Amino acid sequence: MELDLSSSSLLTVRPCPHKQTMALVPPSKDKKSKHKLVIGESSGRVSLYEFKRGEINKAWTNESLLNSSIGGSGGVNVTGANDMTGGEEETARQRLGSMFSKNSSSGSTDGSNGASNSGITSLTLGGAGSKNDKIFVSNGSKVIGLSKKGKPFFTLTSNSSESIEQILVKNSSLWCRQSGGGYQKYVNGAESEFYQVAEGVNWIEYESLTSSCETSETHDALLGCQDRSIRVVRDGENISTLGVDVCVTSLGCIDKNNEPVQNHKRVVFGTSSGTVAMLRIDGDGAGSHGWAVPSSGKSKGMVNVLTFSDISHDGVDDIVVGWEDGTVSVLGFDISPDMPQSQFSVNIGESISSVQCGRVSNADYDEIVCLGFAGKVISFTNEPLHTKDTDDKHGRTHATINNENKIRSMKKELEEMEDQIKTKKTLLATKEKNSSDSDAIGVSADLVQAFEAKTIFTLDEAEAAYLINVEIPLEMNLVLLTSSVSVDLLDSETSNATVSRSTPAEDSGLKLSACYRMVEGGSRLQMKVRTTEGEYGEISATIVGASTPHKSAVVVKFPVKPLSLHCRAAAFRPDEESRQFNTLTLRGTFSINVAHEWVRACLPEIPPYQPSPGNSESRRLYFRNVFTGSVLEIVYDANLMTLKSDNLSTLAIFKECVSRESTKRRVHVSDSVDVNEDSIPNFLGLLHNRLQHLLSLSRQVEIIEAIKEINTAEAGDNEWMSPEYREILKNADQIRKEHKMRPMIQNYLCGIITDLFVDRHKLRGIDVKHKIPDLQAVIYDYDGERLLSMFS
Repeated sequence: MELDLSSSSLLTVRPCPHKQTMALVPPSKDKKSKHKLVIGESSGRVSLYEFKRGEINKAWTNESLLNSSIGGSGGVNVTGANDMTGGEEETARQRLGSMFSKNSSSGSTDGSNGASNSGITSLTLGGAGSKNDKIFVSNGSKVIGLSKKGKPFFTLTSNSSESIEQILVKNSSLWCRQSGGGYQKYVNGAESEFYQVAEGVNWIEYESLTSSCETSETHDALLGCQDRSIRVVRDGENISTLGVDVCVTSLGCIDKNNEPVQNHKRVVFGTSSGTVAMLRIDGDGAGSHGWAVPSSGKSKGMVNVLTFSDISHDGVDDIVVGWEDGTVSVLGFDISPDMPQSQFSVNIGESISSVQCGRVSNADYDEIVCLGFAGKVISFTNEPLHTKDTDDKHGRTHATINNENKIRSMKKELEEMEDQIKTKKTLLATKEKNSSDSDAIGVSADLVQAFEAKTIFTLDEAEAAYLINVEIPLEMNLVLLTSSVSVDLLDSETSNATVSRSTPAEDSGLKLSACYRMVEGGSRLQMKVRTTEGEYGEISATIVGASTPHKSAVVVKFPVKPLSLHCRAAAFRPDEESRQFNTLTLRGTFSINVAHEWVRACLPEIPPYQPSPGNSESRRLYFRNVFTGSVLEIVYDANLMTLKSDNLSTLAIFKECVSRESTKRRVHVSDSVDVNEDSIPNFLGLLHNRLQHLLSLSRQVEIIEAIKEINTAEAGDNEWMSPEYREILKNADQIRKEHKMRPMIQNYLCGIITDLFVDRHKLRGIDVKHKIPDLQAVIYDYDGERLLSMFS
C-alpha cells in the first residue's frame, strides 16, 4: 500500500554535514503533547525548536559549546545545571553515578583532547530508563550533556586523540565511535570497553541479543565496518564477525525493544551501494542472512541513516531510510512479512544527515522529519494538510494556515538578518577605513563566503568506475576536474551539468582537464570516471560556489592507487578457487609493517598497519578486479610476500610498485615470478563475452530501424519475429547507448590485453612492441582463436 504523505518545510538551519545530529525530544508529561526538535550544527550551535501550526518557536539556543570550559582534561564535572530542580539534579547524579563530580571546575579542557572546529559531530538523547529528556552532543573528543533547558551539566573527554563521530547513551552507559576505527564504552564515566577496527567503523548500535533492550542491563555493541562486515562486541571482545558483500554504512535493530524471536534478533543495515538488508543474529553472535532490497532509481548513493516506526499503522514497524543522494524512503511489510516493499519515496535535493519519526507539528499525526546536509528540515506527515480546518472560521486549509504562520516567522527572521547585515557592514566599513594597503586582502577576504565541501570518492563495483559526489551548502557554479593519471569520463544519469574538455598543457603533468558547469543550478554534482590500472597519482576537483560579490572555491584531491579497480573480498568464490594462478614471490629484509605499507601503496581499502592480537602476524588479503573479474590473493609476513593472481599484469603492476617503494626505503628485495601458461586463456576467457558483445553491437544498431519499420507495418505484432529480433526491439535505446560508448570500452579492453601481451613476453626477455599493431587489429576485429594464437 502506497503511503500518502504530505511534505512541509519546517525550517532551515546552518549546514549539518555529520550524520545523526538531530533528535526529537519526547513530551515530558502529556502523551498528547508534541515532540520538540533539537539540532546540532557544524557551527557548534545546538538549538531546540517547537512548532505550532507552522509557526517556529525557538525554545533555546546554545552557541558556546565549542568554547565551553566545563570540566577538565580526562574528567567529567557538573556545571551550569541551575535550570534543574534539586530533585532532578540529584536524580541525574544517582543515575550517572561517578560520571559526575560534585564540584565544578573553572579550568579549560586540554586542547589535545578538547573541542575542535568540526562543530557538532553527533547528537543523541539519554536519560533514566525510557525518559530520554537529556541531550548529549559530541565535538572533537569531548561529549557534552545538556539539560532540557539547554544548560550544560556535564562533560566527558575521551582519552583518545581521535574525533568522536557518533555517540549513544542509555542510563549510565555511553558508547562512542571514533574517526580512526575505535569503539569505546563508558559506564559511570569510566572506560569499560575498547575495541579497534583497523579498516574503520562506520556505525555503532547497542543491543541486547538475549533479551529486550529496554529491560536488559547488559548490552552488546554492533559495529558496521568498512571491511564489509558487522562485528558483535561483548565486554570488549569480538565474539562474531559477520561478512557482507559491501561496506556497512548504517545499521539498527528492528527488534530492539522486543524479546528475541526463535533466539535471534533482526538487524537491518544499509550499505555503500545503497542496498538495505537484514541479518538474524542469535544470542551467541552467530548470524544468517535474510532479505535484501537493492537500491533503485538512477542514483546509487549509499545509505546514510535509517530508523524504525509504524508509519503505515499496521502494527509492524516500517523502515525509514535516508540515502546520500537525498532520497527518503519508507519500506513496509504490508504486502509481505518476509520482504519489505517501498511504500513512499521522495528526494529532498540534498543528502540526508538525519531521519527521525514522531509528532512535531500536530500531536495527532505521525511525521518523518528529515535533516539535509545544507540545513534543510522537511517533514512528511500523514495529516491531510489540504483539507479545511474545522476550527478556522475563514474556512482555510491546514496547509494555508501553516504557510501563513511560517511567513510571519520568516519575516521576523528576515528583520533579524537585516540587523545583522547592517552591523556587519558597519564593522567592515570601519575596518576598511582604518586598514592600510597591506591589509586590503584581509578586508576583501571578509567579503568572501567560505564553505566546506562534502565529497565522496567511492568505487561503484557494478559500473567498474569511481563515483565522485560533490555537495556544498550553497549554489554550485562549476567544478574543474583534473587528473595526473589517465581516466575515462563516463556519463552520469543524475548529473545536471554540461561537460567541456580541454587539452592540458604538455608541461602541466595532467592527463585530463574537464569543466562541469551547472545548467539548472543546484548544490550537488555526481561525476563518474574509470581509472586505468598501472597508473598512480591523484584526481583533483576545484569546486566553485555561486557566491556573491566574490567567488570562492574549495580544492579536494583524491588519491588513485596502481591497482585502483581492485576491491576487497572476504575470500575467493568456489569458481574462483579453481582458476589457474600465477605466483609472485618477494623476499628481503623487511618488517611486516613495511610489507603492509607496500600493499597499502598499491591497493585501495587498506588501513594503516596495526599489530594483530595474539602471536599470529601473517596477513592474508583477497581482492577482486571489478572490471575484468580477475582475483588477487596476498599473503605477507616479515621478509616474505607471496601473491597469486589469474592476471599476470596484476602481479607485474604490484612488482613495479614494490620496486619503487623499496628503492625509497633503500631496502633490497628479490623477486621471482612463476608463470602458469594456462592462466592466459583463462583470463582472456573472462573478457570474451564482453568483446563478443561489442562486436555484435554494430550489427544490432544497423538493423534496429529495419526491425522497427516492420513492427510498425505489422501493427505492433512481433510474435513472428525471432527471439533475437524481439530482444533487439525491446532494448533498442540501451543498445544505441552502449554502441555510443563502444569505442571507449573497446580501447580500454585493448589496453588491458596489450598490457598482458607485453608483460607476458617481457618476463621471457622478448621485445614485442613491433607486434602490438597486429594484436590490436585482432582485438578490434575480434577473433578469439586468433587472439589466443598471438600469445602462444
